[in-house]
Amino acid sequence: MAADRPPPGPYGDGAQARGDRGTPHRRAGLVLAGTLLCWSLAQNSLWGVSGRIGIHQARLSEVTVGAVFAIALGTGLVGVIGAGALGSRLGRAVPIGAGTALIAGCIALSASAHDLRTFATGEIAWNTLYPIVLSYVLGLAASLDPRGRWAVLVGSASSLGTAAGPLAGSVLSARAGFPAMGAILAVGLVVIAVPMTGVALHTGGRLLVLGTVRRRGGTPAAVVAASTGSPCGTLPRIGAPSNRSSRSRWTPRPSRLRATTTRRGPRQTATATGG
Repeated sequence: MAADRPPPGPYGDGAQARGDRGTPHRRAGLVLAGTLLCWSLAQNSLWGVSGRIGIHQARLSEVTVGAVFAIALGTGLVGVIGAGALGSRLGRAVPIGAGTALIAGCIALSASAHDLRTFATGEIAWNTLYPIVLSYVLGLAASLDPRGRWAVLVGSASSLGTAAGPLAGSVLSARAGFPAMGAILAVGLVVIAVPMTGVALHTGGRLLVLGTVRRRGGTPAAVVAASTGSPCGTLPRIGAPSNRSSRSRWTPRPSRLRATTTRRGPRQTATATGG
């Protein structure tokens, strides 16, 4: 029916269709995609030459290097569990910024390792922090667009950096050596952490929607959903028709009145009916 359609205008069908075609927060999404590409490139530049560092520089056997890698990848599962347990207690800016800075230190330590203890410490700590930061970055990308378009683009950028990382690491190590390569990658990660943290602070870790829908009491429902982690489907669409079935159709039943006469004048009293 025509009465059930939303009214035309800024909250009508045309404006809503135009809003659906556009991608929200383009600047923040492009910055996040570009920085995550470089972030993944730096990570996998070290990973592509880590075996050579352990064998040629740290003088370890292939079996020992393989055992270190197995332990490091196993602790990556601990990092994923830790990210899930931490949740949104610290927001997204602190895990992304501080975590990337710690990863930079681990990369520099691992690239300059000359013994088993230094090599194992750098590799294990790095592989523990890597999935934690990546989880928060992907969550930040998902919060930029409820339809998930930025999450797909950012994930693709991360895969591209992962693919190009071993080649970049081989070129850097061949020309500058392992310690210099680690220092270059560490400085690059610290620089990359600045815009990534800026995007996290700008969005506040909340799901941004056009307009606000206020609840009874004046609190915007969009803010409440962002702070409690409610899914987007719980919010009503802006401009949607109201639910008519929720209106109350109950009307009070009038009491039967009987007029009685007193000395001062007529008086009406309510009498109970007996069925």
